[in-house]
Amino acid sequence: MENNELNPQENVQEAAQEAVNETAAAAESAPVEAAAAEAAPVEAAAAEPAPVEAAAAEAAPVEAAEAPVDLKVAREDALNKRAPLTAEEEAELESAMAGADLDAMVKGSVSAPVTLEANAKIKALVIKIASDNVFVKYGTAEGIVPLKIFKAPPVENAEIDVVITKENNADGLFEATLPGAAVQNPDWASLEKGMTLEVTVTASNAGGLECQVKSLRGFIPMSQICAGRVENIEQYVGQKFDCVITEVNPKRRNLVLSRRKVLDKQRDEKREEVFSSLAVGQVHNGVVRKIMDFGAFVDIGGVDGLLHISQLSWDRIKHPSDVLKEGDEITVRIEKIDPKTKKISFAYRDMQPNPWSMVEEKYPVNSTITGKVTKIADFGAFVELEPSVEGLVHISALANRRVDKVTDVVKVGDEVTAKVLSIDAKKRKISLSMKALIEAPPAPEKSEEEKEKDKKKAEAREFKPIKRPKSNGGQLRGGRDSGGQGGLFG
Repeated sequence: MENNELNPQENVQEAAQEAVNETAAAAESAPVEAAAAEAAPVEAAAAEPAPVEAAAAEAAPVEAAEAPVDLKVAREDALNKRAPLTAEEEAELESAMAGADLDAMVKGSVSAPVTLEANAKIKALVIKIASDNVFVKYGTAEGIVPLKIFKAPPVENAEIDVVITKENNADGLFEATLPGAAVQNPDWASLEKGMTLEVTVTASNAGGLECQVKSLRGFIPMSQICAGRVENIEQYVGQKFDCVITEVNPKRRNLVLSRRKVLDKQRDEKREEVFSSLAVGQVHNGVVRKIMDFGAFVDIGGVDGLLHISQLSWDRIKHPSDVLKEGDEITVRIEKIDPKTKKISFAYRDMQPNPWSMVEEKYPVNSTITGKVTKIADFGAFVELEPSVEGLVHISALANRRVDKVTDVVKVGDEVTAKVLSIDAKKRKISLSMKALIEAPPAPEKSEEEKEKDKKKAEAREFKPIKRPKSNGGQLRGGRDSGGQGGLFG
């Protein structure tokens, strides 16, 4: 079955359009037909004599020939001469034209030409994807956009933002690109600071990379190749990538570019996308990017976070490098997210079994343990009971005698036995005592001479009452009523 049979409405519309075309053709031929009708009576008069009435009739067409022809009237006459539509055709026409806006149809049939200017930003309609190009339409104008500059192929009939790069090429199509995409065919006149270009690295030197941009030469400084330190600059020779113009001087033919800005922009876009999906408590696989004295920075798919040294291990460590190194793949848990500063804190230690969770059951108070001395301090010695679990033997609990230095009793690496005095699992503290397991030595037996000296010392320390002289019982001299003898005190 043909298409017009499937869609009768389109068939009627086509018939209507043909009728309009025939009307125009009939209007153009109307003056010719009028002239032919005008000449016919004259020829009839020449061929056959006529009475006076025929002569009068002959004179009338001559007068009509002298009068000007009205094209409007002739067009109407031509339209009226068309064969009338059948009842079925009339019904189909009314059905197809029902509710239609004739003014809109007329305007839609003749579109105004579209004016395009280079560097203008427009919203175009995707009409087709073929080969390496995306065909778009803007008004009556059609154009092409390179497919390779899209992150994902666009969908047909979708509207996209494009920037005009060339008004018309050899095929009559305008050329366009995406906003912020690399320019395909640059020249000195079109270069601007901040523009993105695709470059090809041709050589390297101590200062950076030499590159080619079509027919132009540019330079990428060492600091603008990437965010980190470049160990092997020669690896970039022959590669192609996008760069941003940071400096351009057409007179001096000076073109300086930055690949780092492109990478930073891509990282920021990806960071925003990933950051919006993060939540506290999530577990992610990451890569250690950088190690500092206070911790390590871990990348979890475009977003960096800090793994503090206190969250690295259950052991006491001096530096993060004791546990991790750059490039290690680890599993971390999000501990904290700051939406304002976009800072993330990770935990790594909590992903490992907590050795302190069963300490009280393994090493009850008053039990005896055996461990190795791992660290010496002025106040005592640390003894390892098991990996990540240590206890402290205070200097006063090292021996049953006075100890001036811890190293006088133990050294790092010594294996010792101690008694558990107390445990605080929350604070991860265990108090040990070596003295509690050492019996006090018996006192040495003293000689007779030493015993005699000790006896005399003991007797000398014994209490002896003080003898006071007895009073004579007489009255005390002096006082107010002592008569004249008060002068004895004066």
